[in-house]
Amino acid sequence: MYNARYISVTFLGLAACVAVTIRAAAIDVLLMMGQADTLVGGVMSLSALIALGFGFVTFFGLLKTGSAVRFTDQVISELTKVTWPDREETTNSSIVVIIASLIFAGSLALFDYVWAQVTETFLFNAS
Repeated sequence: MYNARYISVTFLGLAACVAVTIRAAAIDVLLMMGQADTLVGGVMSLSALIALGFGFVTFFGLLKTGSAVRFTDQVISELTKVTWPDREETTNSSIVVIIASLIFAGSLALFDYVWAQVTETFLFNAS
């Protein structure tokens, strides 16, 4: 398989995301049960051990699932066919987006100011 290295890195990243999420959940569950997140064997906290276990299961489970490997291989193969913009095109597009955002923000600020004045004049006039 040509993309095996990229597939492994992708699955490792997914496993890390799962582990971080599970660790946060494990800490909350332990607190709700009234237990502290104690060290296991003096090396690693219980929540980190649980998260590490789920991370390993996720990583190796994804590697053993043929459909996940094929899908990731196809995605990586398609991404190699993408024509990415060069530096000049990216810079010009970014400048256009920034200018358009500033114009839009300025027009919203102007409308807000005008409507605030109209509202102040007609609704909150103390006469």
